[in-house]
Amino acid sequence: MILLIAIVLILFLLFLKEGIPCIMYHGVGSESNLSAEEFEKQIKQIKNMNTYKFEEIEKFNYLIPKKSILLTFDDGYKSNYTNAYPILKKYNKKATIFLNTAYVGIDDDYLTWDQILEMYGSGLVDFQLHSHSHFSVVNKLEVESFFSNEDFKKKELYREIKNIYRREPRIGYPIFKRKGELAVFGYKLTDKFIDDYDKIIDKNIILTEEIVKGSLLNEIVAYSSEEYENRVFCEINKNKEIIDKKIGRETLNFANPWGHKSPELLDELKKLGIKSMITTKKGTNSRKLNPYKIKRYETNSAIKFRVLFLINKSFFLGKIYEVLS
Repeated sequence: MILLIAIVLILFLLFLKEGIPCIMYHGVGSESNLSAEEFEKQIKQIKNMNTYKFEEIEKFNYLIPKKSILLTFDDGYKSNYTNAYPILKKYNKKATIFLNTAYVGIDDDYLTWDQILEMYGSGLVDFQLHSHSHFSVVNKLEVESFFSNEDFKKKELYREIKNIYRREPRIGYPIFKRKGELAVFGYKLTDKFIDDYDKIIDKNIILTEEIVKGSLLNEIVAYSSEEYENRVFCEINKNKEIIDKKIGRETLNFANPWGHKSPELLDELKKLGIKSMITTKKGTNSRKLNPYKIKRYETNSAIKFRVLFLINKSFFLGKIYEVLS
């Protein structure tokens, strides 16, 4: 009987323990699955909650004040400024944008530095690390599809394939299974593989996975640990140098591109002095954040937002949500 009472008491105390939800967004508007109207409905629901930027959280030593929720955006899309920022200002809510610097001011879908500096100057929006390029690397020698004429219109895929092949993509190039390039060592398509495959395309041979799996696979090699470490260093260091110089403040918080993580990446982040890693693992957080395991979830409707908010502001229910997810 005493044991049962103890268990009930422990569960009750866990239920009362406050959770800190962290919401993940990307774009807001026509280019995403979240409209500006739905986004405002979500922000309106948390008008009485505290919000903090990661530069503030870092100063708190990752101990979040009570009655708080964290708002984050990945990549740095222009709609963060045109659609989300006016709503954040309207409700006086703070957010952090984890920024890919390679496309700022270059790609029309991304922010400009003037927009970034305006948001940062408002005191409502912080900018942190998300890698310079947000590229992937071949992770498995399995062909998902072949590059087609339609793929030239898919901006992000086009950039990915161009990076992997280190040259302009051609119709017929195999698209292998990929993963975030900072999370895994991955495989390198050698120049010989690409040159030999170009010859196959030039002969108008019908392209199949069997052709790729023939002798050509011998021309694909695994990246070394040194190459991986250099890749991580270059991507994060360039990302950091650009943001730090532009906004005049050091950035030390990193969100995983693609949500992909690994022990190797965590080791490299710590070597670089990065203080936190924000994941896409669903669930809630305790008020004292685990800096390298910060959980987030994404939602595109006000109703789902409300339900998940009620769940994740309880640490106990948030843990159940984490397990079930």
